[in-house]
Amino acid sequence: MRSVLVPTLFLVLAISLGMPCFAEAAGNYERPTVRSGTDISVQYLNLARMYREQGRYELARQAYAQAISTCRNYGNLEIIKREMAGVLLLIRTMR
Repeated sequence: MRSVLVPTLFLVLAISLGMPCFAEAAGNYERPTVRSGTDISVQYLNLARMYREQGRYELARQAYAQAISTCRNYGNLEIIKREMAGVLLLIRTMR
């Protein structure tokens, strides 16, 4: 029973968080667009996305943290936090 419950809970949690990795596998994922301008957090966000695509989740987590700390736009901040939550979930499940 437990062997079925854990993966099911993980799947429900991943879907509720809107984890991009499941949607990317389906081929229908669109990245949320962020406004650039003078906000350096966009550069950190792009770096974090690159690390995530490479499977380097710890480096992605650090880049997301830098993006959060330098973000000036509330809309961008929500996107960054959502993506960071997905990376943190990936890191926790890999341990």
